[in-house]
Amino acid sequence: MAEYLASIFGTEKDKVNCSFYFKIGACRHGDRCSRLHNKPTFSQTIALLNIYRNPQNSSQSADGLRCAVSDVEMQEHYDEFFEEVFTEMEDKYGEVEEMNVCDNLGDHLVGNVYVKFRREEDAEKAMIDLNNRWFNGQPIHAELSPVTDFREACCRQYEMGECTRGGFCNFMHLKPISRELRRELYGRRLHAHVHTHTHRKREREREREIHY
Repeated sequence: MAEYLASIFGTEKDKVNCSFYFKIGACRHGDRCSRLHNKPTFSQTIALLNIYRNPQNSSQSADGLRCAVSDVEMQEHYDEFFEEVFTEMEDKYGEVEEMNVCDNLGDHLVGNVYVKFRREEDAEKAMIDLNNRWFNGQPIHAELSPVTDFREACCRQYEMGECTRGGFCNFMHLKPISRELRRELYGRRLHAHVHTHTHRKREREREREIHY
């Protein structure tokens, strides 16, 4: 029985634990959900809730008419936000393996930023510190998230441009950054790893020369 319960944990067959919270770290029913939301006590991933504001969703003039924001302006705005948050996380808390931003419109997912650190200790440190900070005039709400595999959390149809649910889909619609920024942020780390590896190799070679 225990093996069976373990095998269905967090799946649709699990009548006790919420599969949506287990997969995406959020549930549209919130605290009213009939199933349990098992909040992790340790995780590599933190969620910054509702922190990203999409100008195309929120830009309205004083008379209520929606102001036009071009796709180019939108991408520039998003890249600036992503780079600022990503760099802040790495500089202050530790190496970031992956960072994702939701482009959904549902209250439980809109503007959520998920940061997966290489080490659980860094995630915990970031979560504690960020809950005492503000961003764009709003207090930050950070929590440890059960999400570690974003392939399971994201909407496959959205990635192929075929999601019929739009922004109110219950799976993550992950907003992509520009190729240039991805190369800069993740390529910089690769360069640092190569540099560190080369430095350690030279140190070992020097040690051998000294011993000989």
